[in-house]
Amino acid sequence: MYFKLAWRNIWRNKRRSFITIGSILFAVFFALIMRSFQEGMYEMMIDNMVSISTGHLQVHKEGYWEDRSIDNIMTLDQDVLKEINSIANVNRACPRIESFAWITADDLGKGAILIGLDPEVDIMELGDKLVDGEVVGMDDKSIMIGEGMAEYFGISIGDTLVLLGQGYHAQTAAAIYPVGGILHFGNPEFSDKLVVMPLKLAQEFCSTEDRVSSILIELDDIVAYTEVKPKLQALQYAEAVSVLDYAEMIPEVLEAIQVDRIGGKIFIGILYVIISFGMFGTIMMMTAERKYEYGVLISIGMHRFKLFMITLRESILIAFVGVLMGFLVAFPLIYKLHHDPVPFGEEEMEAFQSFGIEPAYYSVIDLVLCFEHMLIIFCIAMVVNLYPLVKIMTLRPVEAMRK
Repeated sequence: MYFKLAWRNIWRNKRRSFITIGSILFAVFFALIMRSFQEGMYEMMIDNMVSISTGHLQVHKEGYWEDRSIDNIMTLDQDVLKEINSIANVNRACPRIESFAWITADDLGKGAILIGLDPEVDIMELGDKLVDGEVVGMDDKSIMIGEGMAEYFGISIGDTLVLLGQGYHAQTAAAIYPVGGILHFGNPEFSDKLVVMPLKLAQEFCSTEDRVSSILIELDDIVAYTEVKPKLQALQYAEAVSVLDYAEMIPEVLEAIQVDRIGGKIFIGILYVIISFGMFGTIMMMTAERKYEYGVLISIGMHRFKLFMITLRESILIAFVGVLMGFLVAFPLIYKLHHDPVPFGEEEMEAFQSFGIEPAYYSVIDLVLCFEHMLIIFCIAMVVNLYPLVKIMTLRPVEAMRK
């Protein structure tokens, strides 16, 4: 009964109700869009680092991560590789060769990061990054480069590059390879410096035979790394190895994300304070307009507690409707940006690329995150609505009707 009366009272003054609901809707909409977009940027940044550089977990020879030397690499044991792939929550294990090389074409030259991988199974997903040419096969003798490097040398598919580097145990590494594909990377560091080649070709170039720099492991769920890591450490390898998780390999990135996340929460907190003052002003105006009504109802015998309960339910309904509408307006946009990111304009693109973030508006779908902010805003709305409730309990009917 109280809710029915409260619902009728809400729509007696539509303008007042729309203003209150609108302020709550805006708070929910802005908070959900901002936090989903912010978490989306973090996810993109981590995914870029994981797929291109670290994997969720990485197995390499003990001491390799400290010096990243081609001389300190491990023997690839196919039986161990099969065991890794059989571990629960492991999606795939990807052996790689990583080294450095000097790239030249005509009179130009620059340093490059060389990655040898199996194009068919590697987590880099070359097909998704291909902008020209073809994805090289495991037995091909051609290489793939980033857009930035192709632009620097002014080359296209079929042109050749000279690679000079250090092979295994100081052997000379030098060869000429045609460019078979050009890749797009959101991070300019990779776009300008990355050279990708089939694992067999990289082993041949670096004279490593059956050795690899590391085995990158992709998991079905990133949070499963704490369970999978000890299982990897328990396997029998041909030599002493280290198993690192992505958090250990890119701590500076995660620290930067944590600092930025705190900044985002502070900004949202400031927004909540501003919205609270706006809602409080609306509630004060509403209470002043209804003071006469409250005075009349009390004077004709309505119990203060009954009036209190009706007004409380009005506040609950207004807050609930505002929060729900904010979610219903925000979620379709979050869903679209998750499945179909919108590219940035040119001005923002360079700034975001420098942090290794794809220059696009991308959001995560995190219902827990949405619920947290919806609950916070609902509680704020309820706290703000305490004012008319307190006013009812202290109201003097004669004074209220006189005004």
